[in-house]
Amino acid sequence: MKFSKKGLIIAVATALTIGTASVGAYAAGAIPGTKAAAFSSSKISAAQAVDYAVAKIPGRAVEVDFRHKNGQSYYKVEIVTDDQKQEVFVDAANGHIIESRPDYDKKPLQPLPNTNISLKQAIAAAEAKTGGRAKDADLSYKKGPSVYKVETVNNIQKYEVRVDAN
Repeated sequence: MKFSKKGLIIAVATALTIGTASVGAYAAGAIPGTKAAAFSSSKISAAQAVDYAVAKIPGRAVEVDFRHKNGQSYYKVEIVTDDQKQEVFVDAANGHIIESRPDYDKKPLQPLPNTNISLKQAIAAAEAKTGGRAKDADLSYKKGPSVYKVETVNNIQKYEVRVDAN
């Protein structure tokens, strides 16, 4: 079987178009069952998940992550209390607490820095900057100045925003 140059170019262009459209559909959440689709259809925002988690375990929220496993979407929120880290799992569909437990991290708990803004305020700032929804956010304070790293999603575009914690 012999391809002409024109036929080969058309075949490659078609394959690239289909591949690009598939990647775009996946990223936009148009393919059911994907994490992207689950995130785009979740009813609870990252900031709301933080509120629900802190209501369950009083403390300082330092991280929130959207997860989708075994058909269930939820946020994992890490809260630091006086003496330990707690993990609270919040249902992304209705805000119900799925589970809460101590975070048995092998590393000793590092003292938290004093910051002028909260995780929720950093999320709000990142969402305002990008026009997207926050998917993940965490306080980074082990090296250098304290910053919140917030990942937002706006349609198919992902952004990582760093917000000064002071």
